[in-house]
Amino acid sequence: MVKLIGADKSRERDVACTHCGGSLQVAARAMSVFCPHCAQRLILEDYRVKAYKASRLFATCGDIVVEKSGFVSAPIRVQNLTVRGRVQGDIDARGVVAVSSTGRIRGDIRATRLTVASGATLDGFLRIAPLATP
Repeated sequence: MVKLIGADKSRERDVACTHCGGSLQVAARAMSVFCPHCAQRLILEDYRVKAYKASRLFATCGDIVVEKSGFVSAPIRVQNLTVRGRVQGDIDARGVVAVSSTGRIRGDIRATRLTVASGATLDGFLRIAPLATP
């Protein structure tokens, strides 16, 4: 674990790298940092998707909410994911994947917890297990 030197502990939060899984502490208001373990840039923001979004990889150490009108076409690496709209791509979540009754996912899901409302659609393989300790 990497600690910030000279920083107020109440203004920090723990995050896990979306690339290597390494743990680090960052300033609570930070928007992005570089992982000291793998030297990759980490996005720390939360996202709310209300329209179409496509990319090679949608990764954040924060949370993603795909609204009813939202559609994400990309592999997703995230802390927590809430799907009310559509997602097409594999999902790797360190926390909870919550799919509402209007949510549709087409892709494999790997998460520590999964909640699925009646009426939701899942098309893919599921791997629900606790995080492996390095």
